Amino acid sequence: MVRKILSKTEIPMASAVKILENSGSELNVLQSRVLSYAKKYAKLTPEQAELLVEKLVNDIGLTRREAVQIADICPTNVEELRAVMSGYKRLVSFLLFSEEKMKAVVSLVEDALNNRLK
Repeated sequence: MVRKILSKTEIPMASAVKILENSGSELNVLQSRVLSYAKKYAKLTPEQAELLVEKLVNDIGLTRREAVQIADICPTNVEELRAVMSGYKRLVSFLLFSEEKMKAVVSLVEDALNNRLK
């Protein structure tokens, strides 16, 4: 059976776990390894991860790709966030030098980790 990619979008690891577990068919070796890895390292529920991504995109102004990376890693302090986001050149002037925005991102992550994100 030939499969065709209809669209691409970044998703948090927690969402990948949900998709793979609910696939309804037997997973191949690669899918099984991805599922195992994602289960081990996903820190949020799929719902909390998507809420966090939405808030980071809409309230903070990050791209979806940046927001998904933050949702997957869940940095709990400004230093961790700075390390995670230092690879994004676009953010150098936007986020890395804005302590208030970085604290807002960390606060959103902590709310998601404590299941307080609404």
